[in-house]
Amino acid sequence: MPTLRHIRFAVSTSLLTLLFAFSSASYAQSKTDSITVKGRIKNLTIQLYRQSPNVTIARNNILQASREMARPAPLQPDGSFQVTLPLVYPYEELYFNFGQISTAFLASAGTVEIAVDADSLFLSEAPFRFSGTNAQVNNQLTRYKAFEFKNRPKIDNRQLSRRVAGRSAEDSRKILTNEFMTTYEKYRQTNEVLPLLDQYINSVIRYEVAAFLYDKALAEQDSRLETTVSVSSLRPADDRFLTVQRTTAMERFAEYAGARVPDLSLTSSGRSIPISTFAGLVDRYVTDLSETERSRIRELKTAKTGQNRDITMLQRIMQRNDEKLSKLLTYETTMAQYRKVVDSTGLEYMKAHFLAMNMATIELKNQELLYQHIRPQVADPYYRLSLEELYRLEVKDSATVREVAGKFTDRQLDEPVEVLSGVTLLRSSLYGKEFIQQLQKQAQGRLIYVLAWSTDVEPSRQEVLASQAIQEQLSGRDILFAYVCSNETSMNHWREWVAKNKPKGLHVYVDQDQLLNLMGTLRSESIPAAGLLGRDGKIIKRDAPLPSRPDEVLKLIREKI
Repeated sequence: MPTLRHIRFAVSTSLLTLLFAFSSASYAQSKTDSITVKGRIKNLTIQLYRQSPNVTIARNNILQASREMARPAPLQPDGSFQVTLPLVYPYEELYFNFGQISTAFLASAGTVEIAVDADSLFLSEAPFRFSGTNAQVNNQLTRYKAFEFKNRPKIDNRQLSRRVAGRSAEDSRKILTNEFMTTYEKYRQTNEVLPLLDQYINSVIRYEVAAFLYDKALAEQDSRLETTVSVSSLRPADDRFLTVQRTTAMERFAEYAGARVPDLSLTSSGRSIPISTFAGLVDRYVTDLSETERSRIRELKTAKTGQNRDITMLQRIMQRNDEKLSKLLTYETTMAQYRKVVDSTGLEYMKAHFLAMNMATIELKNQELLYQHIRPQVADPYYRLSLEELYRLEVKDSATVREVAGKFTDRQLDEPVEVLSGVTLLRSSLYGKEFIQQLQKQAQGRLIYVLAWSTDVEPSRQEVLASQAIQEQLSGRDILFAYVCSNETSMNHWREWVAKNKPKGLHVYVDQDQLLNLMGTLRSESIPAAGLLGRDGKIIKRDAPLPSRPDEVLKLIREKI
């Protein structure tokens, strides 16, 4: 899937090829349901509470397979908890997590109650008891999961690939379905499965098969998958269940669709969008038009082609509004290409997925611009609600973003500013030893755990977030967490990301060559990368473990405190 920062527009040549027809999608109102999850952990000990003072309830978003939408529920003294979550699909797979234990359950609008006995957490195969909405299904699901854990054979993907090698896509689907159904069929031999649970498990297996087939087609560069297998077998439109398997399969579908488009770059291919579409974007989003330009733009909204003087005018408008128009044009150009290779339901997903995949790497003002442009085009209510959910999460801290921007401006260089409690920003101009000394000055005699990262790279962002749990187990008097970032987007985007996520520590923004210099010091060839500096600024550990390996990080730091 191409992203905004990877596509550039060539104004002088692309506007000459505005050929294709414009289309629009209908828009319908929709709303989300919600579920309340409550319960109690009986016989909760002080030790267990200290280890995990919260339970978390997590769910999926179909547009972001790698992201878990988790909400904490603080434990009360008697072990009770309660939290309410939105639901997009009629039935969603949710996950209850407490310490080292977890379980999946099926949620729909209403209230689910979960009873857990701490005394049997690690003794019983199914220590959970459900009541409320879908109680019977969830209690049977708990028993089935325990059965599956004991009886499911380890799936060897290489062996499976050999079994379906040379087979048609439809034969492969049947073979894979039979393979993935083995454990469930064994369970059904001695258990009468509730109808709703049967539908849920079949949905899970269907999408496991679809993900495998999309991966296989992608690896083999086979563009025929959806012409030889019914799309309803791979991603049925009427499926009522949202599971992690479904989100994964849809992500694989997006990758498969992207591979079928040979080149989305206007620069190299000359492909573009209708002149009427471009004119429509200008008329809607550009405010600095002269009366003559505005009049001609409105004429071009219904035109199929333009004259040479129109191209010159559009180039001039584009130069004045490059940042805004280039993002809108990237979206429109991308969708024009996907229309050629996916069906109408697939295109609905690709529209919403485009913004979901780009949201984390663009600034707040551009998130809003693209959201307002794309959302009305997404007719599928589930995709639209899923996109709304992600957008709300991105903009919910807009007041904090503005507050931080007011405290830390683009003009401040080598001047650390505490913008939020425990969160300090610094724009550094230094390299090598001088840069380390700058960090040491901020540490004030503490150890320094340095993380080199980028807002453009998802694993980097996840490592910064993961570090917060580590910090909670350490004293701020002993160690400073320093996050050194560079990106291809902008310093503003870095500042916004920190303001939204609020990871405590020192956040340093540097240029690309400064970051490369630091990575050389840490002896790492890629980001994210970490290192540990002593109180004197000398390097204790190069290529240190990353925050996603918390036990190793904690051991390293505690040994040196």
